[in-house]
Amino acid sequence: MTWNVVIASVAVIFSIISYLLTRRKELAWKRTEFLCSQAQYLDNDPDLVDVLRILEDRNTGMTVAQIFDDDTQIDDEKRGEYRQKFDKLLNLLWRLCYAYMEVKTLSEKEVEGFGWYFWRVSKFPTLVEYCENNGFEDINTVTRKLRLDQDE
Repeated sequence: MTWNVVIASVAVIFSIISYLLTRRKELAWKRTEFLCSQAQYLDNDPDLVDVLRILEDRNTGMTVAQIFDDDTQIDDEKRGEYRQKFDKLLNLLWRLCYAYMEVKTLSEKEVEGFGWYFWRVSKFPTLVEYCENNGFEDINTVTRKLRLDQDE
C-alpha cells in the first residue's frame, strides 16, 4: 500500500466521522428547538392557557366533566367551543406521541418533559374516552407506556 492511499483513507474516514458527529449535534439542536417551540405554544396560546386551567381544576366556571360528559347540563355551543380548545391541546400532545412512537425522533425522556399534561389527561375518564374515540388514542398509549397514569 502506498502512502497516498493511506493518507486518502485516513482523510475519508476523518471526514465521515466528522460529518456524523456534526449531524448528530444538528439533530439534537432541532429536537431541542421543536420541544421549546411546543412548550412556548403551550404557555402562550390563550386557548391552551384556558384549557390548562380547566385541566388543573383551577377554572371555577367549567370542568372537564362538563365538557366531555354529554349527560351534564351545558350549552352545546359552549361545549363545542371548549372541545375545540381541548383539541388544540390534544393535537400538541399527539404530535409529541407521533415523534416519539412513530418516527422515533424524540426520546422517552424528552416526551416525559410533557408528562404532567399526559398525566392530567389520564385523570379524567371522559377525556381518556374522548381520546380513544377521536383519533388521539396515541396519547393514552404513551401515557400507559410511560406509566404516567398510575397514582404514586
